[in-house]
Amino acid sequence: MALSLNYKKGSMCIMKKGKFLRAAIALTLTAALFAGCSSSSGSSSSGSTSSAAASSGSSAGKEAKDIVLAGIYKMGDATWFIQEGKASEEMAKKMGASKFLYIDAKQSGDTYMKALDNVITQKVDGVLVCTPDQNLSQVTVKKLTAANIPVIAVDDALQDESGTLLAPWVGIDAYNIGASAGEWIANYIKTNNLVNDSTCGIMYLTAETVSSCVPRTKGAQAKVKEIIPDFPANRTFSADYDTNTESGNKAANTIITAHPEIKKWMVIPVSDEGAAGAARAIEAAGLQKDSCCIGLGGYLAPGEFAKKTSPFKAAAYFSARDVGGTAAKEMMEYLTKGTAIKEKYAVSATIVTPTDDLKTIMPEYMS
Repeated sequence: MALSLNYKKGSMCIMKKGKFLRAAIALTLTAALFAGCSSSSGSSSSGSTSSAAASSGSSAGKEAKDIVLAGIYKMGDATWFIQEGKASEEMAKKMGASKFLYIDAKQSGDTYMKALDNVITQKVDGVLVCTPDQNLSQVTVKKLTAANIPVIAVDDALQDESGTLLAPWVGIDAYNIGASAGEWIANYIKTNNLVNDSTCGIMYLTAETVSSCVPRTKGAQAKVKEIIPDFPANRTFSADYDTNTESGNKAANTIITAHPEIKKWMVIPVSDEGAAGAARAIEAAGLQKDSCCIGLGGYLAPGEFAKKTSPFKAAAYFSARDVGGTAAKEMMEYLTKGTAIKEKYAVSATIVTPTDDLKTIMPEYMS
């Protein structure tokens, strides 16, 4: 499915007035943007996009050595985004870009908008963004379209109120990744004969306002229901959190405190930070021996696995470097060749535990 066209001022041309060469480039790009679907091994991708923000064409055909890209990330100090940004920078420079600007939005809408205005003022050639608030999607696309700067959303989509994509997106296969986490926990419960244990409870830590996180929980819940359909609903709990460690800790602690009858917690969050936060809450309650948390991301797993008493016992590892590298590659190919940007690219996951060869599976987190 191609995204809807929304060219600046309604024009079907992607050019500057009076420049024949730009018109020729525009015609070429328009044809390219309607190209057929393409795919990548090991991950799912779909379509070619023609959103305004992706197809402004101001830099298409530009020499790679003159290209400057910017990446604005909602939690720029988090391991995931650091690795993602590093991969984007490496890919962009490998393909000839002169500079990659890494910007931390500090989970602040105001900081994010200032950063966006700043990169527009600097006239960067392309932008990769993960907004701290998806309600900023439309203003992001509007500003970048007006400035003729293409954008790719990473991790969290740029979308309207109905969930329709406003720009290309590179992220994770959220539902199936959540399902893989749910499958691991459900099998753990089944193997350890905990379904009928009245002291065992399942805790879902959710992020209901983040579109890339909602499917993770839905996938996990569906798989748990499939594998252990008789697990009692009155021993299943959930709480929303902000995807970071502190809020995950608070959410988990609230549930643990409210249910002292539960001594064995099986926790499925939507991020590694949620698993780590829940692990600390479980440890504080003295329940770590028989409890279990599974992270989503895997970037905190090596450190947690090294703690012999941590209930953080598994993670659904998916590659931040794959997300970052793919986004930068798509942007560079668009800017230098006019190659159509895929509408969606989703990275898959691998479950890891302390006994796995982490150096081979996830070397970026083992340094």
